[in-house]
Amino acid sequence: MGPQPLSEVQRETLASFPGRGHPLTASEVANRTGVGRRAAYDRLRRLAEAGHLETKKVGSGGRVWWRPPAPEGPRSDADRAAERSGTIESIESDRGATRHQYRTLVEQFPNGVLALVDRDMRYTTFGGTLEGETDVTPDALVGEPLREALPDEVADAVVPGYERALDGEASEYEAAIDDHVYRFHFYPVRDDDGEVFEALGMSQAVTERVEYQRELEERVRQQEAVAALGRHALEADDLDDLFATAARVVAETLDNDYCTVLDLDDESGELRVRQGVGWDDGVVGSATVSALEDGSQAAYTLCTSEPVVVEDFREESRFDAPELLTSHGVRSGISTVIGPPESPWGILGTHDTEPATRSDHDAAFVRAVANVLASSIDRARHERELDRQRDQLVALDSVSRVVRDITEAVIDRSTRAEIETAVCERLAASESYLFAWIGDADAASREILPRAEAGVEGYLDGTWVSIDPDDEHGQGPTGRAYRTRTIQTTDHAAADPRQEPWADQVETYGYRSSAAIPIVHGGTVYGVLNVYTERREAFVGREREVIGKLGQVVGHAIAAVERKRALLGDEVVELSFLVEDVFAPTGIDAAPDPFRFDDAVPLGDDEFVVFGRTTAAGVETLETLVDSHSLYQDLRVRSADDGLRFELSVADLPVLSAIASHGGSIEDAVIEDGDYRLTVRLSPSTDARRVIDAMRETYPDVRLVKRRQMTRAGTDGSATAVAPIDSLSDRQRAALSAAYHAGYFEWPRDATAEEVASSLDIARSTLHRHLRTCQRTVFAAAFEGG
Repeated sequence: MGPQPLSEVQRETLASFPGRGHPLTASEVANRTGVGRRAAYDRLRRLAEAGHLETKKVGSGGRVWWRPPAPEGPRSDADRAAERSGTIESIESDRGATRHQYRTLVEQFPNGVLALVDRDMRYTTFGGTLEGETDVTPDALVGEPLREALPDEVADAVVPGYERALDGEASEYEAAIDDHVYRFHFYPVRDDDGEVFEALGMSQAVTERVEYQRELEERVRQQEAVAALGRHALEADDLDDLFATAARVVAETLDNDYCTVLDLDDESGELRVRQGVGWDDGVVGSATVSALEDGSQAAYTLCTSEPVVVEDFREESRFDAPELLTSHGVRSGISTVIGPPESPWGILGTHDTEPATRSDHDAAFVRAVANVLASSIDRARHERELDRQRDQLVALDSVSRVVRDITEAVIDRSTRAEIETAVCERLAASESYLFAWIGDADAASREILPRAEAGVEGYLDGTWVSIDPDDEHGQGPTGRAYRTRTIQTTDHAAADPRQEPWADQVETYGYRSSAAIPIVHGGTVYGVLNVYTERREAFVGREREVIGKLGQVVGHAIAAVERKRALLGDEVVELSFLVEDVFAPTGIDAAPDPFRFDDAVPLGDDEFVVFGRTTAAGVETLETLVDSHSLYQDLRVRSADDGLRFELSVADLPVLSAIASHGGSIEDAVIEDGDYRLTVRLSPSTDARRVIDAMRETYPDVRLVKRRQMTRAGTDGSATAVAPIDSLSDRQRAALSAAYHAGYFEWPRDATAEEVASSLDIARSTLHRHLRTCQRTVFAAAFEGG
């Protein structure tokens, strides 16, 4: 009885050996055949018992099997025939195993192809359907060279894999053919001696899997993008930064050209491009889209709870594309509401210049980003409200303390200017407020002219405030407060149309809320106190009530000072000082020629312009003084009939500040032979010690030569022409004095309006306005007797 034929399982097991004499363990055979180790061991044992394998024990518990080598010795024709038969049987065994694997793969992948190629690159076996869209049948391929039988696109995809397999190298890769994706596997097919005699190729159409995998990856990427944006939103303090980040993330994730965050203005019915990417310069921050126009995409989106997907605007019938999109060549996109449809904050939109089919996952991604933004907006609103309430509590405590402090402080002030300055300084020094100023109305011009300010400099430079109800400059809180004698507030300065005349001030000084508090006592309006803060809706409730009391407090204090001045107005206190060798501390070898000071005009912040007369030698001394000491900043000289007149800018000279702040005046000031003689006149109600202390601070060796109280000259009516000048405001008097001493009123003029305005650090228009007011006041007194 001849040898029993090998079963297909035995052939498969033998085929797992790469060649004769090559040992394998049961585990290795199990891995190669895809069965369990115990099943592989049983197969190997039976093959060894049948003489098809040899085996031996290795190590303490291991065993290997191998196929025995072919027998040696003289061979007859029968032997050679048997050998050929055995070889063919072995090859057929290997090929049978391969074909078995092929059938298994085809069963598992019904859209697959399994083929064998010989070393001449001809198909020997082909099963399945050829890749791509072609009418070539499998029968037409067997026996044909690949390059001649296959379409070029298919040949380019498979030939390199077969070539590598015939060279003994397995490979696998994916390639696209006719818009379909295929997965290719190529393996070398070896005989018992390990020689490669054929190449096995297998392909599977994986388009759906690839697309599904791509979709999964896109969904994962979208989810990761939403998660990352959510984390960023939790840490972000700036909504605009979050909006810009969201726009960039959406555009990059969906590979779109544009993305925009539109902010809805309920009053105007417009959507403003708050942030975005891809748009032309100037679009972000300024461009708008109508939210009310019939048939518009924005109006449609705002009325829809689901994302609005447009695959191609050229075929869109639900609405029209806005000019913003058409001007940028947009063809497709997704838009969705930010916030609830019944109370939307705005719209998130992403767009592309190519038509595109968007999946539900893409739309869900855009909506998820919009939800992140909506949550951040709600949180920001809530935090702002909490901050506002907290700030208001802090401000209420602060303003209560400030009001108490001001109430105590104004009692000690001797002049109206001191009172007004103290009020402004304490308000500006508070953490709750940015700055404050007090102004009073000029009866002739009907303008509010500033009298004191703190935390700001020249707030009204370049503009003005009126008390005229028919003037747009009289519609602000200051004008209204003066007319109504009630506190007036602004909660959103930038959005209040009545603030339009002062839009530059709002932007420059950055305040959001303001309060205008009339200073009233006994039916008399002494002016308006204006307070500013960066907080929104600051002056409401208790804070409004408390700060409103300042008008009464300050009004009462000013009225008391005015009464004192009225009672003591005929008397003055005259102080005469002497400073010997005044230039000694400076190290300057001064000329003995006299320096006579005619006036000192305050500019604010302890800066003055001093006007005087001297000689050419005296001018040289002044020039040396300016060059060597920062206290003296600028010098201008002009010729006059009585010699050379000079204009000297001086900074931080305490004595001048003290005299000015106490309503005093310099009666006489001259430096001659190096000695400085100064005579100052003050109201008897003024604390003269402060002026004396200021003199000693500036000139430690000063001597008070004389102090006397005397009757004012002209109180008998002989000096009525002086009265109108005394009624001018500090700024008006400063402008008039500077213009006079600079020679502005000479003919021809010794100084232009630009030069005078520059010396006062004000605009030319402001100087002209002050001078016109001064002229009107003086002329009215001259011609009307008032």
